[in-house]
Amino acid sequence: MTLRCIKCRYSHSEVLPKLEKAVIYLDQFVFSAIFKINAGGRAPLGHQDFYDELIPLLRRVVLLQQAILPHSDLHFNETIVFRDPRGLRDAYEDIGGDISLRDSRDVEMDQVFAFARAFRDGGEPNLTLVSDEILEGLRNDWLPDMRISLNADYSQFAEGIRRERDRGFAALSEVVQSWAEEKPSFKELLRRESQFGRHRRIARLAVVRRMANAAASGDGMALLNASVEPVWREFLMLRDLLRGDASDEDAMRRVDLFWDWPRLHEMPFNRIFAYLFAAFGRRVTMGQRKFTRGLMADFQAIAAYAPYVDAMFIDRECALLLGEGELQRDLHYRARIFSYANKDAFLAYLRELEARTSAEIREYAARIYGIV
Repeated sequence: MTLRCIKCRYSHSEVLPKLEKAVIYLDQFVFSAIFKINAGGRAPLGHQDFYDELIPLLRRVVLLQQAILPHSDLHFNETIVFRDPRGLRDAYEDIGGDISLRDSRDVEMDQVFAFARAFRDGGEPNLTLVSDEILEGLRNDWLPDMRISLNADYSQFAEGIRRERDRGFAALSEVVQSWAEEKPSFKELLRRESQFGRHRRIARLAVVRRMANAAASGDGMALLNASVEPVWREFLMLRDLLRGDASDEDAMRRVDLFWDWPRLHEMPFNRIFAYLFAAFGRRVTMGQRKFTRGLMADFQAIAAYAPYVDAMFIDRECALLLGEGELQRDLHYRARIFSYANKDAFLAYLRELEARTSAEIREYAARIYGIV
């Protein structure tokens, strides 16, 4: 921190204390609720007292340098279709402490390639699962005392995001209907959802068909969009990683062999997602039919970030799924899970973070940010 005399312009620098910030993932609905309340609206029904304490408490733990609340690509996509996307985007960037998470698909791909290198070399996957690996920016930097934001307009992407979300909702609705009729067991559902190679090949085939149709119709934009799909990028990169001195054809076969490698059941993203999907399927076989359009995005966020972050405040249904027997027993991840079901425990967790702030850090936070 540099201090300067306003009269003689003499400057004096002080080294700020080292920090150890917690990384807390807040679901989009929390950021949206905070934005609406700060704009003069009311909290979600039954949660006014919770937000009355939560909003200033989050502000304090961030400014006291005890936590960051990073946003992700999933937040970004949901924000684009919000009624006031610019306002909400500015709000969560301001609330969260200037740090973002790497794209959830990139986090998944990092894990895939850690396992691919182990498959190629005959070693163990090199996964450290520390939060700094998935952050865009330095976790333990002191926040700047000013923030510059770009008031960009992403509305041109809103319709495409809505269409993609609607397609996903329709596809999941068909799966739910088949589960309701067939009533498979949790074990069978987990077996199906853990078939990494099968799901990758289905997705790759869909992309190849989209590219062929786009090429046949001369739709260059559709061809470009298909060629940057995550599964296609993954396939091409794996082909090059596993190629060695093999031909293209043999290299592609090696990708399929890797995708079927049994050890991919250990990959955190694949394992968490499969268990969540199987647990949801069990609920369907027991009579549940309703689910939100954002359910798959919620599963993706948990699978991507739970192994790395310190805490997550998520949808109540997802939190309850994670609390079911097999998921509690078999899944291991870093994050403490909170939702409306245990919201008082989340407030207590934030109070603990605030209380651990040293006197020295409090003094500097007061001088820099005006927090008392």
